[in-house]
Amino acid sequence: MTRMLEEENKQKQPLHLSTHTLTCAYTFVCLAKAERLRDTEYLFGFSVDARHRLEDPLPETYFGNCVAGRMASLQANELLGEEGMEILVKAISEAIRSLGDGVLSGAEKLLEVVFTRKNARIIGVAGSPRFELYNTDFGWGKPMKVDIISIDKTGAISISETRNGAGEIEVGLVLKKPEMEVFASLFAKGLEGL
Repeated sequence: MTRMLEEENKQKQPLHLSTHTLTCAYTFVCLAKAERLRDTEYLFGFSVDARHRLEDPLPETYFGNCVAGRMASLQANELLGEEGMEILVKAISEAIRSLGDGVLSGAEKLLEVVFTRKNARIIGVAGSPRFELYNTDFGWGKPMKVDIISIDKTGAISISETRNGAGEIEVGLVLKKPEMEVFASLFAKGLEGL
C-alpha cells in the first residue's frame, strides 16, 4: 500500500517544463529514434548550477563553476514509443526534483553508475542557454557562431542560446552522416505541427 501511495504521489508531482528540459527531451528522443538501438538503456546526464543549492551557499562574489550532475535513465523502447518525450520529461523532472535531497546527494554513486552499465548509451548535455556564449566580446565584436567542439569526442549534445537571443535555442550534435540525415528528418518533421 505504501509503495502505491509513493507511486501515486510521484505521478502528481509537477513537471519541470523549462525550455532546457523540453529541448533536451525532444533532441534525445529524436536521437534515440535515429540510432535505432533496441534493448539499450539510455542514460541522460546533465549538469545543474549548485552555487545556491549548497548547504552553505557560495557568496554572490564567487567567480567560477560549481556544478553537480544528475542523470535520467530510460530503456530505448520507452523513448521510441509515441509517449517517449513525455516519459523522458518525467524522468528529467524527477532527476531535478532529487535536488531537494541535497545537491550532492547521490554524487558518490554517479561514477559507479556510468562505469558499471556496460550496455548503456550515455549522452550528456554540454552548455546551457544561460551561459550566454554570444554575449561576449574579445575586442572583435559579437561572435558569428559558437560551437562546443568537445561534443565530437564526448558524444554529448550542446545546447546554447542563439546569436540574436530572443529565447531561441541552438542544438549541436555530431553523428555519422546516415544517422544525422535520419535525425535531421525526424527533428524537422516533429516541429512541423507546432
